[in-house]
Amino acid sequence: MKDFKIIEILRTFKKEELKLFDKFLESPFIKSRRNLHPILEGILKYYPEFLSPELTKENLFNELFVKEDYNDKKIMNLIFDLTKAAEDFLVHKAVDEDEIGSMMYLCRAYYKTKMLDSSMKVIKGVEKIIEPNFSTSYDYFSKLKQILAYKEAYLTEQNDFDKLINIKLKYFEASATQFIIDYTELLSYKETMLQTYDKKIESSFIKSVVESFNMDKFIKLTEKSSGLNTNLILLHYYRLKTVENPNDLKHYYELRDFFYKIIDTLSRSEKYFVFSHLVNYCVQQFGKNFEEVKLEGLNVYKKMIENDAFSSSESEHMQTLTYRNIIQFCLTNKDAKWMEYFINEYTEKLSPEIRNDLKNFAFADLHFMEKNFDKALEFTSKINHEFFLFKMDLKNLLLNIYYELNYTEPAFSLVDSYKHFIANSKEISELHKETIKNYLKYYLIILKIKTKQSKEDIGEMKQKIKNEKKIVFRGWMLGKLEELSKKG
Repeated sequence: MKDFKIIEILRTFKKEELKLFDKFLESPFIKSRRNLHPILEGILKYYPEFLSPELTKENLFNELFVKEDYNDKKIMNLIFDLTKAAEDFLVHKAVDEDEIGSMMYLCRAYYKTKMLDSSMKVIKGVEKIIEPNFSTSYDYFSKLKQILAYKEAYLTEQNDFDKLINIKLKYFEASATQFIIDYTELLSYKETMLQTYDKKIESSFIKSVVESFNMDKFIKLTEKSSGLNTNLILLHYYRLKTVENPNDLKHYYELRDFFYKIIDTLSRSEKYFVFSHLVNYCVQQFGKNFEEVKLEGLNVYKKMIENDAFSSSESEHMQTLTYRNIIQFCLTNKDAKWMEYFINEYTEKLSPEIRNDLKNFAFADLHFMEKNFDKALEFTSKINHEFFLFKMDLKNLLLNIYYELNYTEPAFSLVDSYKHFIANSKEISELHKETIKNYLKYYLIILKIKTKQSKEDIGEMKQKIKNEKKIVFRGWMLGKLEELSKKG
């Protein structure tokens, strides 16, 4: 039964949600005429993994109908009804958690029953809490157009045509703004797919739209006007330019400066979206403009933290990749003070199941940067290596620690096992594999020079590492070669 939809749904529920679902089954609006509590109770004996071989239709049937012969249709009907009830519960939960969405449903209900005055009171409440937002999940412009449509119906009923004209104008402006934002997203996506995956995203219809619309001309005209929609359009346009012309840093700074200028007018999810784009841009520029973007990337993350925009909403945890990347930027810039502040103050923003491992990993990195190598190794020992998300980061750190502590045999052993891990992994991209392979190749040579097992020319090695485009820990390895050169 592990592949049944009901198991997939129940596996996502927390204990509190399971209690609410159990109560939900008592609702008179549940369409099933069957009592679903017993089958739910039988399934929940195997919560939360639901992987026991004892969890079968046959065993459930025997528990529920002790004196009856097995009837597949009967148990499947119960499972089907429970699944449908769980889906209804998910809908109810989603509506209940979406304050604006719930109010819009109420407004629609009043509208359908011709209670237009009540509908308008709800709309006024929505307008107090709704925020401009270009996030797809938020769907701001769709909601705005619904609000304006209800207002239009109300004003038509009141024969107030002067206000009606203004409402219609706002409706058309919202539609046009949505088109422009979607259009810039289309162009950005097309460019990204072409540059990253060499894939063309095009149809004859889209081609006609692109050829018929002059975005640059439109922006020049738009810049002369003012308003919230103008700011959103310009923000998207500047982001588009960084995608179309990734090697021209002036577009990056144009986007960043405009974003910081209007940041107080934007919602948290909008801030998170743009901050993520800025940081990703800096990461992509590492190989071309490393010195210029390494500090810029850290400063963007600091600004993100300062504005509480490390996740798209207050209810969401900080993404593990965001946390990891902030640590990496701190290491790159050797900013130990802010790194320690970040670890102590923001680790709690992570999801609980990964929190301790990432904190220990971050402190291991911090101690390594401060040359407390024994302490760094101590923190790595506290990490659950088998389930740690960033296995390669941890292996890289351990290799460097072993080198500094002269743990030669563990270093050679880890290099060997690391090579096998890379070769057998199907989850790592070829580009990333090549980067790590280059690191391991040069690390091994440096380790052999240090242990007198190789007489490679250090000067040539330095030049090779400097010229290597795809490699990690370039600075650290060059530093180790410099130390070996001085020792003779």
